Amino acid sequence: MNREIYQKQYDFELEQRNAIASSTNTPVVSITVIGGALASMVVAFPYSREAITFGFLAFAMLSAISAVVALVYIFRSVIGYSYQKIPSPVALTAHFEELKNWHRNNGTSQDQIIAESKKDFDTYFEARLSEASEHNGNNNLRRGNYIHDSTVAIAIALAFMVLCSPFFIYVKSNSKENTHKVEVVNPITLNSEVVNMAGNDNSGNSGDTGSQSTAPNQQPATTTQQPCAPAQTTQPKPSGPPNIVFKGSVSTTAKTMSTTKGTSSGSSEGGNK
Repeated sequence: MNREIYQKQYDFELEQRNAIASSTNTPVVSITVIGGALASMVVAFPYSREAITFGFLAFAMLSAISAVVALVYIFRSVIGYSYQKIPSPVALTAHFEELKNWHRNNGTSQDQIIAESKKDFDTYFEARLSEASEHNGNNNLRRGNYIHDSTVAIAIALAFMVLCSPFFIYVKSNSKENTHKVEVVNPITLNSEVVNMAGNDNSGNSGDTGSQSTAPNQQPATTTQQPCAPAQTTQPKPSGPPNIVFKGSVSTTAKTMSTTKGTSSGSSEGGNK
C-alpha cells in the first residue's frame, strides 16, 4: 500500500490531538462563568418558605448537577491517554543497518542487499505508521465524544440557570430591604478631673524631655586589622547546565517526522547507488 496514505493519516491524528486539546478551553471557561453566576444567585437569594423559593432551588440544583457532569466529561477527555509516534531517526537508521547485515549473513548477493533491505524497511515503517495512526485515532475519537457530551451538559446547565433567573429577579425586585436600628446601650463618660490630670502629666513629661542631656559620644576603638589570607581557588570547574527534561510536544514530533523523511530518502538514495 502507498506510504503517503499512512503518512497523511498519521499527521492528521496528531493535528487532531492538538485541536482537541485546544477545544477543552471553551467548556472550562463556560463552566466557570455558569458556576460563578449560579453561586452569586444562590448566596444573594432571600429564602423563605414560599413555593417560589423551592422552584428556584430546584432549577439551581439541576443547573449545578449539569455543570458537574460537564466537568466530569472534560476530565475524562484529558486524563488517561497516551499517544504513539514513530521511532527516532537514529533507531530507524540502526534498524536499516541491521536489515542489511541480516541479508548479508544469509547469503543475499551484494547487488540485492540494499534493495531487499529497503523493501523490508518499507514494510516495517508502514506497519509502524499504521499502528500509531490506529492508536491515536481511537484516542481522538473517544476524547472528541467526551468533549461533545460536556458541551451538551453545559448547554443544559445554562438552560436551567436561565429558568431559575426569573425567580431570583422577581423575589429581589419585590423584597423589602431590612433596616437595622443601632442603639447605644452603655455610653462611656469621661471625668473632667481625669482629663485635666492627664493633660498635666503630658506637659510635665514634655518639660523633662527638653532638660535631658545627650551622652558624650564614645570614641571608636581602634583595632588593627590582620591582612587577609589569599583566597584558595579550589572550586570545581563548571560543568554547564543540565539537559532539559520535557514531555512530548507538537514541535518535537514535527521535527522527528521531517528528520525521518530525510532518513528514509537517504536510504533510498543509498539503494539506488
